[in-house]
Amino acid sequence: MLQAAKHKKIKITALVVCLLCVLSLSAAVAAAFLNTNRDTRPAPDKVTSNMKVTNAYQLLCKKGNYEYYFRDDRDIILVRNTKTKYVWKTGVDVALPKEIEEALDVVTSAKEDKDPSEIKDYAEEKGMTVAQVKELANTPKDSSFTNDQYAAFANSIVTVEYYTGSGKSMKITRVSSAAASENDGKSGLSKVDKEKGEYKLECVFKLGDDDLGMNVYITFGDDGNIKYDIPYKELTGSGIKKIANVIITPFLGTSGGATLAYDEEEADWVKLQGKELTPGYALIPDGSGALVRFATNNTKFSEYQGKVYGTDPSTNLTYYATSDDVVPVQEPTMPVFGISHGDGTQAAFVAYADKGDEYMSINAVPSTTAEGEVRYTYAYPTFKFNSEYYQVTNQKGDSYRKTQDTPNKVDISMTYQFLSGDGSDGTPSADYAGMAQAYRQHLIDNGTLKERTTEGSNIPIRVDFLMSDSKKGVFSTQQVTVTTADDVRNILSKLTKDGVENINTGLIGWQSGGETLSKPNSTSFSSAVGSESKFTSLISDFAKKNVDISFSREFTTINEDMVSYYSNAAKHLNTKYLQVDKTDILPKNAPVTEFGYALPKKTAQWMDDLYEDLGEDSKSFTIDGASNVLVSTYSSDGVETTVSDAIKLYQNSLQKMKKNGTTLNLVAPNKYLWKYTDRYLQSPVGTSQYVYETDTVPFLQMVLNGTMEVYAPYANFSFYSTTDQLRMIDYNICPSFVLTQEPSYLLASTTSSDYYSTEFEQYEQLVKDIYNKVNTPLSKVVGYKWSGRKVVSDGVIVNTYKKDGDTKSIVINYTKDKVTVGNTEVAAQSAEVIEGGVK
Repeated sequence: MLQAAKHKKIKITALVVCLLCVLSLSAAVAAAFLNTNRDTRPAPDKVTSNMKVTNAYQLLCKKGNYEYYFRDDRDIILVRNTKTKYVWKTGVDVALPKEIEEALDVVTSAKEDKDPSEIKDYAEEKGMTVAQVKELANTPKDSSFTNDQYAAFANSIVTVEYYTGSGKSMKITRVSSAAASENDGKSGLSKVDKEKGEYKLECVFKLGDDDLGMNVYITFGDDGNIKYDIPYKELTGSGIKKIANVIITPFLGTSGGATLAYDEEEADWVKLQGKELTPGYALIPDGSGALVRFATNNTKFSEYQGKVYGTDPSTNLTYYATSDDVVPVQEPTMPVFGISHGDGTQAAFVAYADKGDEYMSINAVPSTTAEGEVRYTYAYPTFKFNSEYYQVTNQKGDSYRKTQDTPNKVDISMTYQFLSGDGSDGTPSADYAGMAQAYRQHLIDNGTLKERTTEGSNIPIRVDFLMSDSKKGVFSTQQVTVTTADDVRNILSKLTKDGVENINTGLIGWQSGGETLSKPNSTSFSSAVGSESKFTSLISDFAKKNVDISFSREFTTINEDMVSYYSNAAKHLNTKYLQVDKTDILPKNAPVTEFGYALPKKTAQWMDDLYEDLGEDSKSFTIDGASNVLVSTYSSDGVETTVSDAIKLYQNSLQKMKKNGTTLNLVAPNKYLWKYTDRYLQSPVGTSQYVYETDTVPFLQMVLNGTMEVYAPYANFSFYSTTDQLRMIDYNICPSFVLTQEPSYLLASTTSSDYYSTEFEQYEQLVKDIYNKVNTPLSKVVGYKWSGRKVVSDGVIVNTYKKDGDTKSIVINYTKDKVTVGNTEVAAQSAEVIEGGVK
């Protein structure tokens, strides 16, 4: 009995110990920081490259620390860093399946016939040695490229996608400069100026029954870069009208792959062998920046396709669209991507377009082991020359598919800049931070960005005011006023008394009719909101207190109640007016639910008009719509405005304002307007959240750092948690709010109903708290250059800043435990500045 009791006691004790262990483990798991794709993970492992320079490659030139080689039969450029010995290839460098099969057939036949002269004869015919034929016969096929056309695509410098068929049978076919057959065409590289590193690849493609001639000018740079220029005016042949897209070096920097070896017993290619995975990632400009880490995925994903500057609605398949409540994807605001191999101290490249970017998309394809799919992760640019769309033929809406009558006149200029090292020698590091530094410097060199001297010791804050909008009334629409000019005065006075400094603000919905129904260039003030004199006095009084107040306006979205639609609205390729139905996302009694896009020339004219009328009242101007929406227009008489034309129109308008010393506040501006931007509003702090995006990084913010003020999304719309505040510090962006005097429920029947929480009384303390929390660390690096970002462990980031030989680091601890970095202890979920930097 006593023995049984003893055993029972032991069992109970063991159970308690087990439970304590489980609870301890659960607590540890609960306390641990769990990375998601909204965070940045530690750097990849080191990489060991097995790529070498073989006899198949001919040395073209040496420039600085780089050697450039070319393989003519596969149309591949090889880049070798003479200091690090690292090698890059613009293609996968695989033999075409038909070449392997032919060589294998010859060697097998010679073996069976015991006649080695068969190999010799074949070698002479192909311009090869006997040893090369035998080597080719023993070469495994790449499992991803089991047809010649795809293998040629994987090798080639340039590929053309073109339309075949018509109507419902229309499809896109590829042909590459490393042609899969003589019927596809040919290419040849010739020297232009070896000393300058200039060469020309002359390509002749067969697009079905049509020919296409294309000259690709290739320049090899001293600092490790390759520049490709494809001038539109040098395209020749009837195939021009068939071009859909042009693709450049899609498999440069790729990782993954598997081979299929020949099994003599089964007489088939069945021996599958996976290739070693390269530690690294592709950077894509999705939102603030996303990494796609090289991995072996068992699931097939749709490839990422980011249309640079967003999709032009005039070139979509149809002229109408429907908005739903699905969170929209974030389109790239800059034409750049990159790939990094290793742990950030080894090798990388950043690629960017200087011409053709308005017609550019950035593609990234995650690897998959799914049968028949590509086992590589790769990223590349495409340039669109032609779009297909539905041409409507009658009032019933009958239509047929066709392509543009005239292709886009796209001049392509694409640069690939190679990076190496950890940045300690002053050059950009071989990671996403170095890519951002390299691209930033390029934009400074070409005048797109300009480093600015920052005044003051505190960061700024953006406080916008929503003033009015319209809703349906019994007999007509009614203006709903939620903030007056006097309210703005009172709120700003309270905030300055609260110690909130460096405030700038935009006034939204200040015109008569509110934000939705007022004409974009109207200077009609509503008495309910405030007279012009009240606004003039408001702006003048607060300018003396260093508070910048500007009139804000969205210039691109229009509706029939706002303007004379048929003289102001843009048209689709099929010459129908563009339509966007927002019924599903707007209140049932919203005053309007169908919208269109303004003609680009009207948008530019309205900006000019409004600035001319109000420029004397305020030396600051806030622009939405025109800053981030790029639209073309077409008409039945052939008159059109391309997206290239639209860019020039917008640039001219903003340049006039800048000449007069106006401060320009632009909402999420595209790169072509950065030259004129003083404040970048509503910068993204996340990505589109595709499953294969493994990390989120502040690439955009690192590119813009020190060239303009960059602001976070409105904090009162779910961007105010402790993590969000740390994200502002991590991404070095300033907080922003949009406020009203009255409760936001008054806007429930207007198109501004998505401003669901704005009442100042609810947010006064939060504005003060967030500003102080973000300002405390960031104020200590005002005027410093952001030189690096490192993940020292999961959830712990170290950002490095430098100025005139001085170094500071900001440690951001996202975790719920205190951490020690260097000799500094950083509390849970906090940020700490380390003078002298982290050693």
